[in-house]
Amino acid sequence: MTSLPHSITIKSIASEESRLFFKQWLKSPMQLGTFAPISLKLAHLTASQLEVTNKTTIVEIGAGTGRLTRALLARGVNLDKLAMIELDPKMSDFLRHSLQHLYTSKAQPKVIQGNAEILSELIPSAWVGKVDYVVSAIPLMYMDETLRERIIQAALDVLNPVTGSIYHVSYSPISPIKFMEGEILQKRAVSVWGNMPPGFVWRFTPKRYLHDLS
Repeated sequence: MTSLPHSITIKSIASEESRLFFKQWLKSPMQLGTFAPISLKLAHLTASQLEVTNKTTIVEIGAGTGRLTRALLARGVNLDKLAMIELDPKMSDFLRHSLQHLYTSKAQPKVIQGNAEILSELIPSAWVGKVDYVVSAIPLMYMDETLRERIIQAALDVLNPVTGSIYHVSYSPISPIKFMEGEILQKRAVSVWGNMPPGFVWRFTPKRYLHDLS
């Protein structure tokens, strides 16, 4: 079980998660993509792109230690309507326990340790085809195209087919799925050049679901 300080605050969790993130990055740099969690500014700018109500259903993939998760919750996302997927067991364990300490909700955090390639098998079955947003911080740009396509397709498969969108955090100004531009509308929604490294948020929407934005 992940060790957390006895007095839990956002500040103490931020310090602990940075240590854990760096430690896990040293073990698998390509899996994490960067040596530190997403910056607070980029996390909140990402969350601000979402139109949120109490019923908005969100799946976060590559949830890591939870910095973007906490920005989504601060945005007003209902904890009961948020599923968080993380491949690394230690990070998913950290995320689960930090949320249990921080948020006094009757709902147990849906932190799921698993591979986003099989997303429809991981999230509640009743959600499949009804998810409003998939929010991704998976470092797609470091993966081969075949794997990128599998992850994006898995995200598309759980979205609401009419209104669903994917928001993807990247550290490249070039879309990591540019090779899929024939199928997916790709818009850079946020650019933070002053971030270290520069950070970007991409919105991916299947063209067959769109009329007025294409």
